[in-house]
Amino acid sequence: MKSVKGRFLVGVVSLLLPFAMSHAAEATVTFKSPEIYPTGRTPMAVAVGDFNGDGVPDLAVANAGNPQIGDNGGISILLGNGDGTFRPATNSPAGKNPFAIATADFNRDGKIDLAMIDSSGVGVILGNGDGTFGSLTYFPSVSGPVSLAVADFDRDNIADLVISAQTSLLSVLLGNGDGTFQTHVDYPVGGPGAVVADINGDGNMDIITPRWLAVLLGNGDGTFQNAVFNGSYVFAKQVVVADFNSDGKQDVALGFLGLSAKGTAVMAGNGDGTFQQPLVTLPLFGATSVADFNGDGKTDVALVDVASTGTLSLFLSNGDGTFQPALSFAVGAGPWAVAATDLNQDKAPDLVVTNSADGTVSVLLNATGADFSISASSPTPGTVSRGQSSTSTVTLVHLNSFDKPVALSCSVQPVQSATCSINPSSITFDSNGNATATLTINPGSATASLGPQRHDSGTRQFLWPVVGFALVGAGLGSRRSIRRKRVVCISSAVLFGGLIFQSACGGSGGPGSTTYTITITGTSASTQHSTTVPLIVK
Repeated sequence: MKSVKGRFLVGVVSLLLPFAMSHAAEATVTFKSPEIYPTGRTPMAVAVGDFNGDGVPDLAVANAGNPQIGDNGGISILLGNGDGTFRPATNSPAGKNPFAIATADFNRDGKIDLAMIDSSGVGVILGNGDGTFGSLTYFPSVSGPVSLAVADFDRDNIADLVISAQTSLLSVLLGNGDGTFQTHVDYPVGGPGAVVADINGDGNMDIITPRWLAVLLGNGDGTFQNAVFNGSYVFAKQVVVADFNSDGKQDVALGFLGLSAKGTAVMAGNGDGTFQQPLVTLPLFGATSVADFNGDGKTDVALVDVASTGTLSLFLSNGDGTFQPALSFAVGAGPWAVAATDLNQDKAPDLVVTNSADGTVSVLLNATGADFSISASSPTPGTVSRGQSSTSTVTLVHLNSFDKPVALSCSVQPVQSATCSINPSSITFDSNGNATATLTINPGSATASLGPQRHDSGTRQFLWPVVGFALVGAGLGSRRSIRRKRVVCISSAVLFGGLIFQSACGGSGGPGSTTYTITITGTSASTQHSTTVPLIVK
């Protein structure tokens, strides 16, 4: 049995908790049930582009087929309807067992083309602009290619290719602008999963390979500096680049699969092509895509694990390089590749997953919905005399596709002579989804009555703890019955609660002061959110 003293402490803590704890709602994300679209056998990769020129995203899928039964695979083209749904796939032969695919306008005719890797090498298929494609043309590159990426390495507005091999080599093929390429130039780094990004912020595209986390900084003319190696990540097999810790520098999520361990290490970039030790290691390895799925301004990670039985895992970012526990979404059998893109043009990223085991792709449309968040800075100054004013910056951020005007209003409690105003009273979001306004709080003139002034408040605040401790001493020190001790202790707890309540509701500013709570409300149609700030007036 707990002692009376123990019960007293529990009672006090229970009273303190509501004032000590704050709860902030976390933005989450939802997706509609996946739509499943049949493709060819063993879909291994997917790319997105507008193949028929209607302004709607379409899908190109590389189907590896099954060489053991003489199935060479090919490509599947799924034309979009503009609402996130797709027409039935058109399957066409293309090369021999293709397993990687990318899109670009390689001949600058305004029509999207395809680049792909199959068992014979690297090839390009020029688009006709109506959703169909021409024949496959191969181009020499490094032996044993396993992955490709597209970028403009020499800043001539022509798409180039980088091809990485299973061995420690990669090839750079500079485009001629007519769908052909210059002789490949090889570099002594490689491994599967090379990607391109401006990793050091100099405007030139760089190459990042997962094995040893090697970085080749671009010179802007199609050539590259010697590789910088960032550790002995010999089992790393893929990498994605994004700013995961919100410091303006590019970071990496590095997937590794070894004999005894697997995972995805998130590593902060130093802004010069080098990286720090992992901030966190996600417990899964597999194809990865990144985007801000819940519209909170932080980059999240979508991942299909190699051991998955039909699920996609989504790790929502905390904005500091760490992530919330994974959310799981059902897809098809044997998920292999994932791409994040806006398929229904609502400004929210959706997901496409290739399912290698059942010959389908799953399309998951983002159902998080349009919304906005609102917050306000602490007033400056935070304590004012009568006759002074204080200001606060109100910040709004749109979530996903929300871009409607928001009307702002404010109110003051307790309702006395204090007033508030917001300028502007209606905001629209900028291109980055942000907006600000200025809240001004005017407590009124020095002669105005700002509320019931209790000049003995300091004395009464002092008496609360004195009476409380007196009762505690009486309850714990006397030899009265347990029942009477309980009554005394409960009364003591109430007295302490009264002290806290008095502090929270106007007495915290000291004798002769009043704490006002200003509520700022943003309203747009049926969507409404509020935030509050306190101001002490002496």
